[in-house]
Amino acid sequence: MDQPAEAVFPTDKLSALRLGRPLVAEVEADRPQYRAWIEIRPLRTVADDAAQREGWTRNDERRSFRLTHCEYVIERLDGLDYDIGSNELKRIVATDEANLLALLQDWGVVPERFAHPWNTDFPA
Repeated sequence: MDQPAEAVFPTDKLSALRLGRPLVAEVEADRPQYRAWIEIRPLRTVADDAAQREGWTRNDERRSFRLTHCEYVIERLDGLDYDIGSNELKRIVATDEANLLALLQDWGVVPERFAHPWNTDFPA
């Protein structure tokens, strides 16, 4: 029997994470009046802040990441008050890329589902 392929991020998404850019994936919400997303937010460091002051973006293969699973009320998504009634279901820090992939596997979300927030309906 074949072994399942190891989960990996597409190259463009992995590059975005290493540059400190967030990614999101829409997932099934627990209730019909909600939509839900998992957000991966790379954690910034002092070195990132220094690079930003110098006008460039730092690539870091050893980043840590914050994963957040939130639900938002559908009828509030188009306004400025999208966070009213929202629920944070889970939040955890992944210490590195391997830990990030393991946590996503535990949550049942494959890396290919993630996109840049501006290419989605993600409210934040």
